[in-house]
Amino acid sequence: MSNEITSAILNFAEKHHDFNIEDLSECLCKSMDINRSSLLWHLFKLVNSNVLIRTGRGMYAKVTKPIFSPQPADDIIEIFNLLQSNFPFAKFCIYQGEIISLLQHHLSSNRIIYVETDRGTAETVFHLLKDDYQDVYLRPNKEMIYRYVDMDSRVFIVKNLVSEAPLQHISGVPMPTLEKLLVDILRDVDFFYLQDSESERIIENAFNLYAINRSRLFRYAGRRKVKEELSTILENLNIV
Repeated sequence: MSNEITSAILNFAEKHHDFNIEDLSECLCKSMDINRSSLLWHLFKLVNSNVLIRTGRGMYAKVTKPIFSPQPADDIIEIFNLLQSNFPFAKFCIYQGEIISLLQHHLSSNRIIYVETDRGTAETVFHLLKDDYQDVYLRPNKEMIYRYVDMDSRVFIVKNLVSEAPLQHISGVPMPTLEKLLVDILRDVDFFYLQDSESERIIENAFNLYAINRSRLFRYAGRRKVKEELSTILENLNIV
């Protein structure tokens, strides 16, 4: 029965670009015995498997674009293993700056390794990395980045990981989802060089190239207090 329900949902998704659970439920209840909670469970499984994507509150669509899932560089995997062995209970998000180039309109070099972790762990992580690596910065401000950080070099920026930030595990490494990366580019001072017109191009490229979970995007944007700014950008870009 489970496979039959999954097939019915996917057949419905094929015929409807965007659909809500009410329309789906009305259609499926005519041909099979299924309640709303069971339907929600199947939708949840399909979203988690990247077969469907949430496009809004209670709205779904079949994934037709690839999921943004850049592979971690070898040194990223090495750093994560080091940190995990020293801080087994801490949360991390680690990635290389090169993944941003997949979204950029005007390419700019960024070889920084970003290490995000719990607020209470960040300083300890900073000192651990400082023991083995020369260029490590703890929550640098815009002026410090502009004056001292060489973005063409493999330097580290350690900063706070926002609670409930949307992450994905790739090759075992916790990395940002596309939704998290777009919001962080708008919000974080270490991305000042990408903000304003370039950030708009990045957002436009992201929507053109990849599947985006709008609910996740706006939920995280709300936590980072850039929800209104993001909405305005999408309106200006005619992304509905």
